[in-house]
Amino acid sequence: MRRLTRCRALRLGGWAAILTLVLQLSGPRALPAQTQSPEAVLVELAIGRIASRTVPAYRAGEQALIPLSTFFELSEVRATRRPDGALEAIVQPANVALVVEPASHTVRLGKEKLPVTPDQLLVTDDGDLYLSTTLLGRVLRLDIEVSWSELQVVVLEPEGLPIARRLRREAMLRAQLPRSSQDQYPGLRLGLERPGIDGLIFDYSVLTPTTGVSGTAYSTMLGLDVLGGSLALGLQSQNGAGRAPRAETSWTGIWRENRWFSQLRLGDGFATGPRGRNLRGFSASNSPYVRPATIGNMPFTGQLGAGWTVEAYRGGRLIGFDSVNALGQFSFDVPIQYGENPVDFVAYGPFGEVREFNQTYRAAVDGLPAHRFEYGVAAGECRTPLCTTTGNLDLRYGLSNRWTMRAGLDQFWRDSLANLTHPYIGVTGGLTNSLLLDGEAVGDAVLRGALRFEPSVNLQLQAEANRFASGVRAPILTPAGRQSQWTLSAFLRPVSRLAGTYLEASMDRINAGSVDLTSARFGGSIQASDIRLLPSVRFQRQTGAGPLMSQTFWGLNTFVLPRPSLGKVLGSMTARTTLEFESGVGASSASAYLGIPLLRGLRSEAGVTWFRSGQGPGFSLLIAAELPSVRSYTTVTAGGGLPATGSQYVTGSAIYDPSRHGVDFSGSSALQRGGVTGRVFLDSNGNGQLDEGERTLAGVRVIVGPSFGFSDSTGNYRVWDVLPYEPTAVAVDSASLASPLWVPAFAGAMVEPSPNRFRQLDIPILPGGVIEGSIRWKAAAGDASRGLPAGVTLVLRHRQSHEQRLITTFTDGTFYAIGVRPGEWEMRVDPRCLDALGATADVVRFTMLPDAEGATVSGLDILLQ
Repeated sequence: MRRLTRCRALRLGGWAAILTLVLQLSGPRALPAQTQSPEAVLVELAIGRIASRTVPAYRAGEQALIPLSTFFELSEVRATRRPDGALEAIVQPANVALVVEPASHTVRLGKEKLPVTPDQLLVTDDGDLYLSTTLLGRVLRLDIEVSWSELQVVVLEPEGLPIARRLRREAMLRAQLPRSSQDQYPGLRLGLERPGIDGLIFDYSVLTPTTGVSGTAYSTMLGLDVLGGSLALGLQSQNGAGRAPRAETSWTGIWRENRWFSQLRLGDGFATGPRGRNLRGFSASNSPYVRPATIGNMPFTGQLGAGWTVEAYRGGRLIGFDSVNALGQFSFDVPIQYGENPVDFVAYGPFGEVREFNQTYRAAVDGLPAHRFEYGVAAGECRTPLCTTTGNLDLRYGLSNRWTMRAGLDQFWRDSLANLTHPYIGVTGGLTNSLLLDGEAVGDAVLRGALRFEPSVNLQLQAEANRFASGVRAPILTPAGRQSQWTLSAFLRPVSRLAGTYLEASMDRINAGSVDLTSARFGGSIQASDIRLLPSVRFQRQTGAGPLMSQTFWGLNTFVLPRPSLGKVLGSMTARTTLEFESGVGASSASAYLGIPLLRGLRSEAGVTWFRSGQGPGFSLLIAAELPSVRSYTTVTAGGGLPATGSQYVTGSAIYDPSRHGVDFSGSSALQRGGVTGRVFLDSNGNGQLDEGERTLAGVRVIVGPSFGFSDSTGNYRVWDVLPYEPTAVAVDSASLASPLWVPAFAGAMVEPSPNRFRQLDIPILPGGVIEGSIRWKAAAGDASRGLPAGVTLVLRHRQSHEQRLITTFTDGTFYAIGVRPGEWEMRVDPRCLDALGATADVVRFTMLPDAEGATVSGLDILLQ
């Protein structure tokens, strides 16, 4: 910057002397008690490296008086002149007024008032205000450097000024959004394996009551990977003594990238469509096994003043930005996910103003992206006594990202009753970003419509109406005897920052022929510190045939969360209570529970309950052991006029681990889940294989999707409970490597896990090295010496893996980097730095050789010209 200042001073030449003479002749209008006018000069006023301008200024000793209007213009601070000659600016984002008043010799920032000495402020004949950089820096908390030898005034760190915040936001936008739209993964990709038979898992759950072994219930399931699909074989006990266990068999195959046929299930499963049911047969669909979270882009619009920019965030992550047009309007597409989409908007004005607001868009969970067609077909034996055989065809089409149409047929064949045929058609979508409509007509079943209004996460209103078909004998899809049902619900959070404080209400009205049932509930939540209170009132009324019934209940539930400040024992306890009164009768029920953690993964909860219709209070005890290898729940109840009873429930799974030819245990279900296992080793020769003499690495953290695991003493790692079929990122935490020179052979891997088994992936760690060198200007005949280029960004590119690294030169032009992987590299100067320097530079190539002790490549010189 100083070189640039000197160049500008030379270009000004004689004009500087002329302008300086004009300034001295006009002279400033001194304030009272000022005896000597400051010297008029021309200086380079710079806001960091962001903006600069040559401006007239005044020198008073070693301090500089600069024009406030120009400073505010460069800093993008809104400033206006008042009739009394004062200059008023608005400092953002706090929206604080900064007022410079020559008449009273003061500077005010909000409520703070500072006196101004005669040598810190002057007013020229044309009314311009010049303020001392010392005072200006103190008021705005800026470090302003004055160099009279360079004729330069520089704001050294302008991060707090509006122009710096704007440029920082724009840089962030450019850096974030392009990465979010990349579909290509540069690392290692491993697709789905389809072996003949592989893997083995065993799920189990057992419930044993104290009343005897005859009441024991169990469920077992064996899982294998067959042809890349999940084969499940299981037995499940049925209620009733002497009944044979129920057998379940199914095979599920997934073809994720096939557009027209992506899922097939044979054996026990569910029908497709909006009304799923158990059947034994087949089902097929082109719906994705795991639907992408984003349905598409939705337009968000609004009105602001001229010069504003708007950013959109979801969950704290930037998802879009736009600038307003000439009319002050903004409109941009925001990626929308299924379900609720609360989007926070931050608007920035041309002078640093900041406004925050939010909108919510609710995308239907069964909506489709625009022009997407999906089908589902299923048929087979009914697994309930309501029918013998069932089948269905379901068709869906995305009319747009906002609207989806659905049509299909549900068919039921029955022995002693007439068969049921239910064709249906429906549509769902958003009338606006906050108004969702859902309607469906099902032949001989129901006509349904729902409307949901959700302008923000703090307000939700919903209404639903159902009209049921009459004359259908023993209906399957609708409740028997019901004619209509209306449902209304509302949710309100008065203060958005108080998430635990809200109001909610609901009402249902059911017409069942000769009987009308009306129920309503109004409640709320109040949270203060670690205590939450949930008062409520509910109403039930029955009219029509039979006696009139009307009941009103008042209730209060409380929850007490752990408070660590109370100590290790009391601070880990939880409590919950319930109390309900019936109008005109009195207390109807009450309960209280106290939870106490015993050990890690082991907790207990003891409670007492009371009902008006009971015979005294009842007592209960729960001991829950939620361990990584098994889950166990023991319950005991007594009192209330009933004999003491208890039960023991145990659940878990066993998974075969081929890496150590052993079995791992898990406390959660393992059926149709996957895992990744392998060895972490130091690949000394860089061939990607564990050769004799190469050592395995312990304690390395391997991240697989949302989970992680550590390699053991033999270098083996295991991570289970990963979603199969879907690409999952596998990476190494470089901070867990023993040497800072070591680097993973691949920056990351994208693996598609297989169902019911571990996927093998060995991770080689390469012994990286060190590079060092310098960047300097190429000497030329007659060229004066130039300063060393500091802070220059260098881009390193690995020619085999295309990995890129960025390094920055030090103040003396040298650079240094560690952990550079073996192989051939290219190093070039960032083109943006070359543009700023007005220079060119050649590409430097070097080779890093694998060396277990770490290699060094030095003498890498880059010449600028």
